[in-house]
Parts: sequence; structure tokens; C-alpha cells
Amino acid sequence: MCQKPHFPTTVQAVVLMFPSLQPTNIPLLRLDVLSRFLFVFFYSWADLCDTVVSYYKRLTISPDFSSFPPIVDGDLIRPSLLCDLSCLPSPVILPTGSHYRYYTDGSLINLGSPKVSMGWSWVQIIHDARYLNSVTTYAHGIIRNWPSSTRAEAVAIYAAISVFPDESTISIYTDSQAAIDGLRLCASSSYTNSHLYYKTTNFELWASIERSIHAKRLTIFLVKVKGHDGNYWNEFADSLANFAHHSDNAILLPVADYTSSHFVRLVYDDVVCESNLRRFFKLYYQATFMKDLLSFKRFQFTFCLCNRNDYMIDWELTWFTLNFSLTHDASFRVHHASRHYTFKFKLFLNDLPLLKKLKITRPDLYIDLLTCRLCYDHQEDLMHLILCTKRHTVMHQILQTYQNHLFSKLRKAGELADMDPTPMLRKLSSLSCYTISFANWSFYVLIQGCLPETFIDLFVDLSISRQSAKKVVAAIHNNFVQKLRIRIWNLCTYDKCKWEDAMNITLKLKTTPQPSNLPATSYEPFFSLLPLTPLVTSRDSRTDWIKNLMIQGLPWYNHFVRFNGSSNGAT
Repeated sequence: MCQKPHFPTTVQAVVLMFPSLQPTNIPLLRLDVLSRFLFVFFYSWADLCDTVVSYYKRLTISPDFSSFPPIVDGDLIRPSLLCDLSCLPSPVILPTGSHYRYYTDGSLINLGSPKVSMGWSWVQIIHDARYLNSVTTYAHGIIRNWPSSTRAEAVAIYAAISVFPDESTISIYTDSQAAIDGLRLCASSSYTNSHLYYKTTNFELWASIERSIHAKRLTIFLVKVKGHDGNYWNEFADSLANFAHHSDNAILLPVADYTSSHFVRLVYDDVVCESNLRRFFKLYYQATFMKDLLSFKRFQFTFCLCNRNDYMIDWELTWFTLNFSLTHDASFRVHHASRHYTFKFKLFLNDLPLLKKLKITRPDLYIDLLTCRLCYDHQEDLMHLILCTKRHTVMHQILQTYQNHLFSKLRKAGELADMDPTPMLRKLSSLSCYTISFANWSFYVLIQGCLPETFIDLFVDLSISRQSAKKVVAAIHNNFVQKLRIRIWNLCTYDKCKWEDAMNITLKLKTTPQPSNLPATSYEPFFSLLPLTPLVTSRDSRTDWIKNLMIQGLPWYNHFVRFNGSSNGAT
């Protein structure tokens, strides 16, 4: 039996105006960066020659092009007015003045993995026309690069618009509010005439949608329907979009069809950039600097932490925590925050002015015989700072407070979600990072500030959003760093008299022969210790993080946490 859709009381008519493209200035880039990018221009060589010749004629100078090879104009790609999508099925043409109705939907699966896929579909319906369930024709297919659920929804609208007859009126039913907002923004003349247009994700796709609507002189009504609410046609479109992931007959939309609206395109390793260019270059440099950072010896052991059930570094959480700012109050003022921020980053970079480092940077003041001023038995590096026998009790108390804070927040999250937090508490207490030991890398990494993925997963399992969980964990860890700074790295223990004593001893030792009966020490410097497993090169050291971001949707900072992919659910 034919089901009737529920039509809302209000819909929005969208009639797009053709944008006037404003010239933009492309900033100068370094040559090593330009080697990774390709700017594609749609002007022919003949056009450029004519422009240059006309300019030189005004200067009465004849330009010389003899050193350049000839280029056939037909070999260049030019943006066409409308894309050739003959692979799409033709709609049922209605009498002039009729109102077309289409349902569109998109699907995204395996985001962040090589098996990522975006499916799309559209369904044309005609009521009371003796078609089964009023469905006259439909199409489904896939699209590649820049995966997101909004992109899948938007390309479904684009594929439907591509088959609309000229000068027709259409109602498009979709369950994606993001797609509706994107098309509504695309209809704004003030938006398309500004640089904001190119700061939008999928701007090439939105430009193709806008161009098609203008060229065909279409009037479109966008109708929001509730997803997975029993609407037959919406459910049918959803099933088609999901079926497209595994269908041999799924239509793959050619990239050139929806990225040819502009005369200049940015291409990175054969992938057209459809993201905010400023953000894209920022991500490129962030990924480059991250690889440089992890190439340092001080971070090599992070590759050994690959146990997802125990400790694997979540770099997104780590950077969020490093940049997290504590709230100022009467006891924590701006200058306290500055000291805290500096200490946190020096701790992360293993750059604290410890005795071992001072011996390298100021050998004139700190000779090799100087040892820890608390136990007088060991060299003082970061590992010894947190494992010194004189600090063991305090260090254990600070770690226990850290764990108790997490316990408290997990219990509160369990109460809010009406769930039993016992399994999460048991898992938290079993983590190896709370065991104080020279051979425990996870403990050292936790102190340094590289936080594990498990911390966030425990809160997510209790129905706490990832963003909220990040804020909770960041606040707890910054509180831990503050206690570490005050109780372990307390500048009061390095007061003036002790520094003067150390310097006097240094001067005395520099002018006195070395004693021959010094006791042997069993201390081994941190960098001479063997890791749990041999140091290895990152398994994805040759992987292009940026290209994986463009093709798989895998953020560059998750190449260690989620290198094998994430969720497999469809949206």
C-alpha cells in the first residue's frame, strides 16, 4: 500500500544566483612545499600568449616564446557549463508546470580506515501514478575523497540536481540538516561573492550544485524529514545509499565533474583540495613538524607503546591537555599560570634544567662528579627526578591522587548515565602507568604528558561525549602537573644557598685532583636503559598523513591510535 509522506507546514525556496568570482592573491610558498602541490589552471596556452602579446605590444617589445614547447589547446581541461553525467538514469518527465519530488540520502562507513566509503542515493516519487509505492526511478553510487556524512548527503543532492529538467520546480526531502544549511548558505549572494566561500569544506561540490541550479534555472524547496522514523521513501533512499558501498553497479561520480567550477584548483598528490586552504596548509605543517618531533630520540620509545588495552598515546588528547589553561583564582594567578605552562611544556619535551642537562650546557659550572642533592648517589635526569628514593613516597601520593580523581569522575559519570562504572574502575586500576619502575615506559610517558587513549574510552563507555571527556582528563592531568611542580620540582629546594654551595663545590673540585677512593654507583642513566622492545621505526613512517586525511578522513594525529581504522557503523 502506498504510504504518504508527512509534509511540514513550512519549507524554504532556494533560487541560487550565479556568483561573481573575486580574484584572490595566492601567497608565496616555499619551493619544497610547492613540490607537493599542483595548481591546475584552465586557461589555454594560446589565451596566455594573447594576453602577454597584447601587453608587450603596448611596450613596443616583442616577446619570445621560442624556448617553450607548443601545447595543443584540446589537451587542456576546461570547465564545462554542465557536467556530463550520462551514467545517471533519466527521471520520469512530468508535464510542464508539474512539481517534482525527490528523496536523497547519504551514507558513510569505515571513517579513518582504508575501507572508508561514501554512498549516495536519490529516489523520484510520483503519487497516484500507479507506480509501486509511488517510486518511479532511483539511482545510487559512491564518491571518493574528503569523507564525511555531510559530503555524502551533499553529493546525493548534486546527483539529483544533475538529472532535473530545465526550468523545473523540485522538492528535495532529506534528513540532513547540515546539507540543508549548506545549500541555504550556498544561495546567499553575499556568501558566494566573498572569500568565505573558499573557506567552506566541500566548496568545489557546493559550487557545482550552485552552477547547475543557475544554468538550469531551477527552483528548489528543501524539506527536512526525520531520519529512521518510518518514512518509507526516506528509508528506501537510506537502504540504497548503504547498498552502494558493496554494489558492483554503484555509480562512481568522476572527480572532474564536480571540481571544474573554478579556473584554479589546488591538487595534492592527485587529490583535489576541497577544504579550507588556510586550514589545509596549517595541517600540512603540523603533520610535518609532528614527524620531526617524533624522530627525536627522546620520543622514540613511544612507538613501543602499542597495546590498545593498556597504553597507546592519544595525540589529540595530549595536545589538548598541553594547551589546556587552568582557571585563575585568588590562589592561582596569571604569573602562576605562566610558570605552570612553561613547566608543563619543558616536562613534555624533557627540557627541564636538571643536573645532567646543566653539565652539558654549563660544563664550566657543573662538573661530572656532581650528583643528586637529595640522595647524593645518582646523576640527576628526568627519570631519576621522579624515581629518586627520597621522592618515592611523595611521587606515590601524587599518582594516587591522580588515580582517585579519575575514579571520582568515572563514578559521577556512571551516576549520570545510570550505569555501573565498576568495569571501568577495574580497568583504570589495572593500567601499568601507575606502577613506579625504571623499566615501565608507560609510567614515564604519563609523567611526561603523553596521555593514553584509554582515559577517554572509559568516559565514552559511560555515555560521556569525547569533547567533555577531554576537558575532564585535561583538568585532572593539569592538576597533577601542578602538584608535580610544587612537590617534586619545587624551586624552593634549589634556593640560593644550595646553588652557591654547589658552585663552590664545583670550583673546589675543579682545582683539586680527583679522589681515587670514590664509591662506585649502580646508577644507569635513562638513555642507556634498554626499552621493553627494541627501538623501531614507526610502522607508518612512509605513510603520507595528509593524503590519508584527504582520502580516508584519518586525522594526522591519529596515525598511531587509529592507524588500523575506527568505527564501522554507517550513518
